[in-house]
Amino acid sequence: MAQAQNIKKVLIACSMIEDEVNAVFDRCDVSNTEIWWEERGHHNDPDKLREVIQKEISRAEAAGAEVIMLAYGLCGKGAVGWHTEHAVLAIPRFDDCCNIMLCTGKRQKRNLLEAGNMYLTKGWSKDAGALLSMFANAKAKYGERRGIKVMKLMFDSYTRVSVIDTGCYEIEPVQKYAAKCAELLSLEDVTVPGSNKVLEKLLLEEWDEDIIVKNPGEAISEEDFEFGGDKNSASGQLIVSTDL
Repeated sequence: MAQAQNIKKVLIACSMIEDEVNAVFDRCDVSNTEIWWEERGHHNDPDKLREVIQKEISRAEAAGAEVIMLAYGLCGKGAVGWHTEHAVLAIPRFDDCCNIMLCTGKRQKRNLLEAGNMYLTKGWSKDAGALLSMFANAKAKYGERRGIKVMKLMFDSYTRVSVIDTGCYEIEPVQKYAAKCAELLSLEDVTVPGSNKVLEKLLLEEWDEDIIVKNPGEAISEEDFEFGGDKNSASGQLIVSTDL
């Protein structure tokens, strides 16, 4: 973890979206911003996520950061309560990273995820809780035939495996991974358009209605993520970690 002093801008980012964040740094002039990477597994425990990121926010302030940006969403309400004492705080006004990536233009609604879709990116396909890793654990525990039945029961509500093409990584390996997932669960596999525009706006400080900005002493609230009168969190379908 970085130990820099006297820095002006810090991006605290989930390693799950490393490809997307790195793409912004490759394409845009944000060299005055330092990245602090956080473990991807925190998204499974919102309370732990809240605690860990708040400590990092405080550490960034102690290092002299005047602007702290967060490459996160509401993340199961894990973002509620994050605050600074001296720095400006900015975070995308989205419920999760998949909604961030699916925003390709002018946003029309809060939840951009479609029910029944299991969304994949390169980051998600490499996660310990990704579907094929889950199947390997199920097969080891129950045997192949019963393991497949368990997986199909767990994912009975899904109809498609959807790869989000953000243009930030080589798409073909992820499509092959999605095809294997779809074959295992007898689902359709598709590729859907994505975008990196929200993260670009965050890092370039082009802060509009898609970005929540908090002044020192102001805490992020669940209500900050409301969009167009929609107070309900996104209910889209994602791969989640399990104890299999």
